[in-house]
Amino acid sequence: MQKVLTAKAIEALKPQEKRYEVHDLHCPGMSLRVSPQGLKTFSVKFRYGIAQKRMKLGIYPRISLATAREKAIDILQEVEKGNNPTSRRRTTNMRVEAVCGEFIKLHAQARNKSWREAERTLEREFVGAFGQRDIRDIKRFDVLEIMDAAIARGSTYQANRILSHVRRFFNWCVERGIVDVSPIVGLKAPTKEQSRDRVLDDTEIIRLLRACRNDVYPFRQFVPILLATAQRRGEWAEMLWSEVDLEAKQWVIPAERSKNGKPHVVPLSAYALTMLNDVPRFVDCDYVFTTTRKSPVSGFSKMLRRLSEGSDTGEWRLHELRRTAASGMERASVAPHVVEKVLNHISGTISGVAAVYNRYAYDAEKRDALEGWGQHLERLAGTGHS
Repeated sequence: MQKVLTAKAIEALKPQEKRYEVHDLHCPGMSLRVSPQGLKTFSVKFRYGIAQKRMKLGIYPRISLATAREKAIDILQEVEKGNNPTSRRRTTNMRVEAVCGEFIKLHAQARNKSWREAERTLEREFVGAFGQRDIRDIKRFDVLEIMDAAIARGSTYQANRILSHVRRFFNWCVERGIVDVSPIVGLKAPTKEQSRDRVLDDTEIIRLLRACRNDVYPFRQFVPILLATAQRRGEWAEMLWSEVDLEAKQWVIPAERSKNGKPHVVPLSAYALTMLNDVPRFVDCDYVFTTTRKSPVSGFSKMLRRLSEGSDTGEWRLHELRRTAASGMERASVAPHVVEKVLNHISGTISGVAAVYNRYAYDAEKRDALEGWGQHLERLAGTGHS
């Protein structure tokens, strides 16, 4: 039977006395088998050499129709390249370390702009504990064990992050047919998080900028620039020299790294440019902030502890520098919608229908706002010399 498969059409397929198969007209080669027990299984058929082969894609609704088509297309493209997908599948490494690596490469990088955070958390907490074990042997109590360890060392919010990233990882494993069921289905976050409203006052900013001057590259420049521009940590960490126009005094965050999926122009104030001009440039390296010359800067937790202690300004995170900058611009009477444009927010004062019709980028207003904020930081930095 041939049919255009849709979610509604799949739901309507009823079990019969004998197993039957429906071929998807939208993805030639992919089909859905319905067993007498009602089990609905996606598979893809292809010819490799003279032999016709079939690969199971997953069971509906554990994987969606869209995911099944995506997997089928990937397999058929492998065949077109002359590769045998079934051979590759038989030699799949099922160790936690290998499967996590595949998850980051095939899923997180393509769908999650903050994938490096997922990578760090999974490698440090999950792979670090169970890296050489078979992913199919990981149980609920194993995940609870690493969450409990985070809570025991006082990192209650980190326990929530661990659960969030591990949950996404296992959901992907179910979609791929690596495991049949996620071992942490229904597991709740151990800690209820409170929204933070921490803002550094001018005295704290003075002490922080002084501590930065006593630090070394890359955080000597990274933290003041973060404070001066009000952008996200991850966007600055992955900043490339090729994205910066020093003559136009601006940095363009490309769509693939911008949180709302659109290019974002960041005007660079005189203060931000002073910090940026202090950054060393390495031959054959496009990263602005790096310690390896091959990957973006990392080590934020150690830096935060060091600068917090050095400036005697505890209980803040890097994201709060963004909030501090926004609050500073608002105190200087910058219009809320301009601050939102600086922050690259997609909701707020101008949202909904108004946002559809208002395509003005407010570039001049953003530049004035950041220049005024930069002058304020420059005055505070001068105060910090005394």
